[in-house]
Amino acid sequence: MGEPREVNLVVGYYNYADLKALEGFLQGTGITILSAAQDAQRVFDDAVRLEADAVLLCPQVAGYRRELIDDLLYHTDLDKPIPTVGWVDAQSDDGRAMVANGAKGYVTLPMDATQGNKAVHLIRQAIEQVGREDRGEIAAVRPVAAGAARSWQRKAVVPWISKGGGSTRTTLAVNLAVALSHSRLGNTPTALLDMDMTKADAHTMLGFTTNLDRARREGRPLLERGLYDLLLRLGEVWEAQGSGALTPRMLDHYTVPWMPDKAQLALLPGLFNPAYADTPIFRERQLIYEIGKRIIDVMTQKYAFVILDIGQDMTQPLHRAAIESADEVVVTVPPQLTAVTDVANALPVLSRHFGDLSKFKLIVTAYDDGFGMSEKEIIKEVGLPKLITIPHDAAVASVSINEGVPFVLTDNGPLGEAVRELAGIYLPALAAGRKGKGLGSLVSGLKSALVREA
Repeated sequence: MGEPREVNLVVGYYNYADLKALEGFLQGTGITILSAAQDAQRVFDDAVRLEADAVLLCPQVAGYRRELIDDLLYHTDLDKPIPTVGWVDAQSDDGRAMVANGAKGYVTLPMDATQGNKAVHLIRQAIEQVGREDRGEIAAVRPVAAGAARSWQRKAVVPWISKGGGSTRTTLAVNLAVALSHSRLGNTPTALLDMDMTKADAHTMLGFTTNLDRARREGRPLLERGLYDLLLRLGEVWEAQGSGALTPRMLDHYTVPWMPDKAQLALLPGLFNPAYADTPIFRERQLIYEIGKRIIDVMTQKYAFVILDIGQDMTQPLHRAAIESADEVVVTVPPQLTAVTDVANALPVLSRHFGDLSKFKLIVTAYDDGFGMSEKEIIKEVGLPKLITIPHDAAVASVSINEGVPFVLTDNGPLGEAVRELAGIYLPALAAGRKGKGLGSLVSGLKSALVREA
């Protein structure tokens, strides 16, 4: 067996005497302290600037916040994650709290020989673990906040219908993702993946643009790369590297944060130009399918909720990958005979493919009882269990889309309330607090967050 690899460590400490004791225990172990600080921001900056392999962190350092652990793992300045090991007082519960927030274990103070040896073991173990997570060899464990948010139902959800136009797939995907990411119950990181191979426009509903003139004229954030660029890069190396070509670190370079100061929503923009779907790489359908599956797999390692926006054709490789990877497919059916008929014809095919339809749920969308089809008729024809009915409100939806401000943030009427109620289904702690009067903390949290100041 060869010599253990050299490890570069950054330390966040509270008492200088503890630091000196640690230095003694690390002598001859191959672990070198690059920097030691009593300030959380300094710890983070040094870890990134010095390209540390790991951080040993005392939560009593000035400015400590639980998000620091996650920031070190998923920052984009380096091509590797930096794991944290906690360094806590033996009489406190800080160690378990740090692990709940993403730390890879903890050692206790005072620093004796037992804890010194444990520190060496945990630091090396943490580096190995996050390396395997980053390469996709094992699933990354996202931190789960204490309290009510433990009732998360971690899910990948696809709104879908085998009909184009008017079914509100994209509108629902965007607003559901925004609602979930804005929860004030705890750490609910959410990703929105635009995998629509015919009209990838989810980004416009979040206020982004791919048009430079519009970006300059309206002050909208400009998107310069997304799913297409990621597919091209992976296509070049897939034959040699397979699924290992895509790591969580690489994916970070193609996602963009939305309202990072107020929410935890990451967007992977889709195919900006429909003509992209006719480029050579898309003629390799099996390759696109495999890459799509891998993208979703890595996303579900990193985020509590992954919402996938896809087009109507379930045979397209990215759409197929999304439907197969999803924990739940919400079939969005408006009160139109053509939509109901299309879904009724498609479901037997899906039932044969999956063996049953247990992961398919009905959402009656854009509903108005004056449109000619009743909810009862739609449910009977489709034959799926109904999650919720979302009412028709073209004016609210159109203004929201044109302004790039999801209506779930602003609408106090039936449309906004319905999507907030749907979010409550996936975050049961929210629904538990409703008491028949709305979603309480979620509503107030959502209403306080806007894309642009008025």
